[in-house]
Amino acid sequence: MYVYAILGDAPTASLGHGLAGEPITLLTAGHLVAAVGAMDEPPTASRAAVLGHDAVVRRLCDVSAAILPTRFGMVDDASALTEWLRAAADALGDALRLVAGREQMTLHVFDGDEPPAGDAVERTDDAAEESASGPGTRYLALRRRQRRREESLPELAPLRGRLDALVVAERTERRATPPFRASVYHLIERGRSADYRAVVDAGHALVRGVRLRVSGPWAPYAFAPEPLP
Repeated sequence: MYVYAILGDAPTASLGHGLAGEPITLLTAGHLVAAVGAMDEPPTASRAAVLGHDAVVRRLCDVSAAILPTRFGMVDDASALTEWLRAAADALGDALRLVAGREQMTLHVFDGDEPPAGDAVERTDDAAEESASGPGTRYLALRRRQRRREESLPELAPLRGRLDALVVAERTERRATPPFRASVYHLIERGRSADYRAVVDAGHALVRGVRLRVSGPWAPYAFAPEPLP
């Protein structure tokens, strides 16, 4: 079985066909439903196949209020998938309640040319500790500053304040390919993507030290519990 998504309910509308032209069917385990398609072999990863997977997920979004899309290439046999759904029922149920009626916007964060706002304040806060300590303590202080910055992306603080009314949940994924620094995933109510983009566009001038690019709306790929099988 090729797995496209976990759904909060069993749609009554036609689910159409999948990547291999196979009919999409439903596999039920307790209160959970998986949208699957039977394939002779896993699909080969390609841009067209990944976009085709997303097209199926988008179609499922149209017929289901709560959906947890799987990543491209998830294949399992029916019995193993049913067992996993039952074992992960609590976490999946919580995630489905979170994403019900909502969609994902993604804020891609890139290094900018200006020093980030607040960086000088951060150095000043640690200056006394560094000047009164040895090289080991100074190194640890530097690592703490770097870790705080990596985890919180403080450059986005002015924008986060403006997005609070729209964003239900946020997840951040660090990137190791400079200048790409991070992807920040925001869960918003369905139909509010234009409002989200407008807030980001209006807040660009407030954000220093990074460049931003918005994509979406997407199905809530980033809000499924980890790890999916």
